[in-house]
Amino acid sequence: MGTQLISFRLKDEEVALLMQYASSEENASLTAQRVIRQLLGTQEIPSDKLTSLLIQVNELREQVKSVKIFIGETIDERLEDVDKLVDEAVHQQMPAELLQARGRFDKFEQRLDKYFEILRASGQLPAPKKRRSEVPMEPLHPSDLAQRLINPKTGSPYSPSAISRQKDRVNFPFWSEARDPQGIPWEYDPNDGLFYPLQPF
Repeated sequence: MGTQLISFRLKDEEVALLMQYASSEENASLTAQRVIRQLLGTQEIPSDKLTSLLIQVNELREQVKSVKIFIGETIDERLEDVDKLVDEAVHQQMPAELLQARGRFDKFEQRLDKYFEILRASGQLPAPKKRRSEVPMEPLHPSDLAQRLINPKTGSPYSPSAISRQKDRVNFPFWSEARDPQGIPWEYDPNDGLFYPLQPF
Protein backbone atom coordinates (compact mmCIF):
# COMPACT_ATOMS: atom_id res chain seq x y z
CA MET A 1 0.00 0.00 0.00
CA GLY A 2 1.39 3.40 -0.95
CA THR A 3 1.33 6.57 1.03
CA GLN A 4 0.06 10.03 0.20
CA LEU A 5 1.18 13.41 1.46
CA ILE A 6 -1.71 15.33 2.96
CA SER A 7 -1.05 18.97 3.75
CA PHE A 8 -3.48 21.29 5.51
CA ARG A 9 -3.40 24.26 7.83
CA LEU A 10 -4.79 24.55 11.35
CA LYS A 11 -5.55 27.64 13.38
CA ASP A 12 -3.24 28.46 16.26
CA GLU A 13 -5.98 27.50 18.71
CA GLU A 14 -6.41 24.13 16.98
CA VAL A 15 -2.63 23.47 17.04
CA ALA A 16 -2.54 24.29 20.75
CA LEU A 17 -5.42 21.87 21.36
CA LEU A 18 -3.71 19.21 19.22
CA MET A 19 -0.40 19.53 21.11
CA GLN A 20 -2.18 18.53 24.33
CA TYR A 21 -2.12 14.99 22.87
CA ALA A 22 1.59 15.18 21.86
CA SER A 23 4.34 13.18 23.55
CA SER A 24 7.71 14.77 24.38
CA GLU A 25 9.43 13.78 21.10
CA GLU A 26 6.52 14.59 18.73
CA ASN A 27 5.99 17.71 16.68
CA ALA A 28 2.56 18.90 15.48
CA SER A 29 2.69 16.86 12.23
CA LEU A 30 3.53 13.56 13.97
CA THR A 31 0.88 14.20 16.60
CA ALA A 32 -1.72 14.90 13.89
CA GLN A 33 -0.78 11.64 12.12
CA ARG A 34 -1.09 9.63 15.31
CA VAL A 35 -4.44 11.20 16.30
CA ILE A 36 -5.91 10.63 12.82
CA ARG A 37 -4.74 6.98 12.85
CA GLN A 38 -6.30 6.52 16.27
CA LEU A 39 -9.58 7.93 14.97
CA LEU A 40 -9.42 5.61 11.94
CA GLY A 41 -8.50 2.63 14.11
CA THR A 42 -5.39 1.85 12.05
CA GLN A 43 -2.60 2.77 14.45
CA GLU A 44 -2.09 -0.84 15.61
CA ILE A 45 -2.32 -2.47 12.17
CA PRO A 46 0.92 -3.02 10.23
CA SER A 47 0.94 -1.56 6.75
CA ASP A 48 0.98 -4.97 5.02
CA LYS A 49 -1.99 -6.18 7.08
CA LEU A 50 -3.81 -2.91 6.48
CA THR A 51 -3.36 -3.39 2.72
CA SER A 52 -4.71 -6.93 2.98
CA LEU A 53 -7.64 -5.70 5.04
CA LEU A 54 -8.49 -3.01 2.51
CA ILE A 55 -8.36 -5.58 -0.31
CA GLN A 56 -10.74 -7.84 1.64
CA VAL A 57 -13.08 -4.93 2.29
CA ASN A 58 -13.15 -4.07 -1.42
CA GLU A 59 -13.79 -7.70 -2.34
CA LEU A 60 -16.60 -7.84 0.19
CA ARG A 61 -18.11 -4.70 -1.28
CA GLU A 62 -18.04 -6.26 -4.76
CA GLN A 63 -19.67 -9.42 -3.42
CA VAL A 64 -22.38 -7.39 -1.70
CA LYS A 65 -22.96 -5.46 -4.94
CA SER A 66 -23.26 -8.71 -6.89
CA VAL A 67 -25.71 -10.14 -4.36
CA LYS A 68 -27.80 -6.98 -4.50
CA ILE A 69 -27.89 -7.14 -8.29
CA PHE A 70 -28.85 -10.83 -8.20
CA ILE A 71 -31.56 -10.20 -5.61
CA GLY A 72 -32.86 -7.26 -7.60
CA GLU A 73 -33.03 -9.30 -10.81
CA THR A 74 -34.67 -12.21 -9.00
CA ILE A 75 -37.29 -9.92 -7.46
CA ASP A 76 -37.96 -8.33 -10.86
CA GLU A 77 -38.41 -11.76 -12.42
CA ARG A 78 -40.79 -12.82 -9.66
CA LEU A 79 -42.77 -9.59 -10.05
CA GLU A 80 -43.01 -10.17 -13.80
CA ASP A 81 -44.30 -13.70 -13.14
CA VAL A 82 -46.88 -12.33 -10.72
CA ASP A 83 -47.94 -9.67 -13.23
CA LYS A 84 -48.39 -12.34 -15.90
CA LEU A 85 -50.50 -14.49 -13.58
CA VAL A 86 -52.64 -11.49 -12.62
CA ASP A 87 -53.08 -10.50 -16.27
CA GLU A 88 -54.07 -14.03 -17.23
CA ALA A 89 -56.56 -14.22 -14.38
CA VAL A 90 -58.04 -10.84 -15.28
CA HIS A 91 -58.28 -11.69 -19.00
CA GLN A 92 -59.96 -15.00 -18.18
CA GLN A 93 -62.40 -13.41 -15.77
CA MET A 94 -63.23 -10.19 -17.60
CA PRO A 95 -64.95 -11.64 -20.70
CA ALA A 96 -67.38 -13.57 -18.50
CA GLU A 97 -68.05 -10.53 -16.32
CA LEU A 98 -68.42 -8.26 -19.35
CA LEU A 99 -70.84 -10.72 -20.91
CA GLN A 100 -72.89 -10.81 -17.72
CA ALA A 101 -72.82 -7.02 -17.44
CA ARG A 102 -73.86 -6.61 -21.08
CA GLY A 103 -76.70 -9.08 -20.58
CA ARG A 104 -77.92 -7.16 -17.54
CA PHE A 105 -77.59 -3.87 -19.44
CA ASP A 106 -79.57 -5.25 -22.41
CA LYS A 107 -82.34 -6.46 -20.13
CA PHE A 108 -82.43 -3.10 -18.38
CA GLU A 109 -82.57 -1.28 -21.73
CA GLN A 110 -85.39 -3.53 -22.93
CA ARG A 111 -87.37 -2.72 -19.81
CA LEU A 112 -86.75 0.98 -20.36
CA ASP A 113 -87.85 0.69 -24.00
CA LYS A 114 -91.11 -0.94 -22.91
CA TYR A 115 -91.60 1.72 -20.25
CA PHE A 116 -91.15 4.56 -22.75
CA GLU A 117 -93.40 2.82 -25.26
CA ILE A 118 -96.15 2.74 -22.63
CA LEU A 119 -95.58 6.42 -21.85
CA ARG A 120 -95.63 7.31 -25.55
CA ALA A 121 -98.78 5.26 -26.15
CA SER A 122 -100.51 7.03 -23.27
CA GLY A 123 -99.51 10.45 -24.66
CA GLN A 124 -97.26 11.28 -21.73
CA LEU A 125 -94.16 11.29 -23.92
CA PRO A 126 -93.86 12.97 -27.35
CA ALA A 127 -92.98 10.83 -30.33
CA PRO A 128 -89.33 10.94 -31.42
CA LYS A 129 -88.43 13.65 -33.89
CA LYS A 130 -87.99 12.35 -37.40
CA ARG A 131 -85.37 14.02 -39.56
CA ARG A 132 -85.40 14.15 -43.30
CA SER A 133 -82.31 12.74 -44.90
CA GLU A 134 -81.32 10.91 -48.03
CA VAL A 135 -80.66 7.20 -47.97
CA PRO A 136 -76.95 6.91 -47.13
CA MET A 137 -74.68 5.08 -49.52
CA GLU A 138 -71.33 5.66 -47.83
CA PRO A 139 -70.12 4.33 -44.46
CA LEU A 140 -70.33 6.69 -41.51
CA HIS A 141 -67.93 7.55 -38.74
CA PRO A 142 -69.18 6.88 -35.19
CA SER A 143 -69.84 10.59 -34.60
CA ASP A 144 -71.87 10.85 -37.83
CA LEU A 145 -73.93 7.75 -37.04
CA ALA A 146 -74.53 9.10 -33.53
CA GLN A 147 -76.03 12.23 -35.06
CA ARG A 148 -78.19 10.15 -37.38
CA LEU A 149 -79.70 7.69 -34.91
CA ILE A 150 -82.53 8.91 -32.66
CA ASN A 151 -82.81 7.89 -29.02
CA PRO A 152 -86.43 6.75 -28.55
CA LYS A 153 -86.34 7.79 -24.91
CA THR A 154 -85.35 11.39 -25.50
CA GLY A 155 -86.17 11.99 -29.16
CA SER A 156 -82.65 13.34 -29.65
CA PRO A 157 -79.52 12.00 -31.37
CA TYR A 158 -77.15 9.71 -29.52
CA SER A 159 -73.70 10.65 -28.29
CA PRO A 160 -70.64 9.03 -29.95
CA SER A 161 -69.82 7.28 -26.67
CA ALA A 162 -73.27 5.67 -26.63
CA ILE A 163 -72.69 4.32 -30.14
CA SER A 164 -69.28 2.99 -29.06
CA ARG A 165 -70.94 1.09 -26.21
CA GLN A 166 -73.54 -0.45 -28.51
CA LYS A 167 -71.45 -1.24 -31.60
CA ASP A 168 -70.37 -4.71 -30.44
CA ARG A 169 -73.90 -5.92 -29.74
CA VAL A 170 -74.80 -9.05 -31.67
CA ASN A 171 -78.07 -7.43 -32.67
CA PHE A 172 -76.60 -4.01 -33.45
CA PRO A 173 -78.11 -3.93 -36.99
CA PHE A 174 -81.58 -4.47 -35.51
CA TRP A 175 -80.87 -2.00 -32.72
CA SER A 176 -79.71 0.70 -35.17
CA GLU A 177 -82.56 0.00 -37.61
CA ALA A 178 -85.10 0.75 -34.88
CA ARG A 179 -83.42 4.11 -34.28
CA ASP A 180 -82.62 5.17 -37.83
CA PRO A 181 -85.06 7.77 -39.24
CA GLN A 182 -85.34 5.74 -42.46
CA GLY A 183 -85.25 2.32 -40.84
CA ILE A 184 -81.82 1.48 -42.21
CA PRO A 185 -79.76 -1.07 -40.28
CA TRP A 186 -76.07 -0.43 -39.76
CA GLU A 187 -73.18 -2.81 -39.29
CA TYR A 188 -69.87 -2.00 -37.58
CA ASP A 189 -66.61 -2.98 -39.28
CA PRO A 190 -63.77 -3.20 -36.71
CA ASN A 191 -61.16 -3.18 -39.49
CA ASP A 192 -61.71 0.46 -40.37
CA GLY A 193 -63.90 1.58 -37.45
CA LEU A 194 -66.76 2.64 -39.76
CA PHE A 195 -70.46 1.78 -39.88
CA TYR A 196 -71.89 0.43 -43.15
CA PRO A 197 -75.56 0.65 -44.21
CA LEU A 198 -77.34 -2.64 -44.86
CA GLN A 199 -80.56 -3.45 -46.68
CA PRO A 200 -83.49 -3.01 -44.28
CA PHE A 201 -84.57 -6.26 -42.70
